[in-house]
Amino acid sequence: MSIPTADYTHLLREAVRQMKANAPRAVDDLVRCASEAAKAVDDVTDGKAALELQPINQEEGAKPAYQLVLRRVGSEAPPSDLGVYSLSEAGYPVKRWHSRNAWEARPAQADRTFLNIDELKSHFKWMISHPESRLVILVTFVQEQATSADDPAQS
Repeated sequence: MSIPTADYTHLLREAVRQMKANAPRAVDDLVRCASEAAKAVDDVTDGKAALELQPINQEEGAKPAYQLVLRRVGSEAPPSDLGVYSLSEAGYPVKRWHSRNAWEARPAQADRTFLNIDELKSHFKWMISHPESRLVILVTFVQEQATSADDPAQS
């Protein structure tokens, strides 16, 4: 039993439509997750640190990639690198490398792959809620630096 050509055409059109719909959704999901984490960082540090998802400029036709950084507000120090996220042509899966250097050194070998929004949300939730996460360590450092600057007796 074979499928008529018209059915294949319909199936292909539907797959293309879904791919086009999913790609922007993955970007929106990544931006939303990063924004929610950024709000938490801003609240916890009283605006002394900012978590930012920055697009990485690449050659035309490259897959969209974003770097997550934590910077100390009002400081000239370079921001701390919290990883790179790269989206596939279809949006998902979203791949993650622990640093920009790792992404540049081995672009085909991600540290993690997120297949859907639930996995991406879980990753950001872990990042902001576990004491061993690099983000939590850096936020703690920023808080301690701010406390030291506010109270010269602690220096």
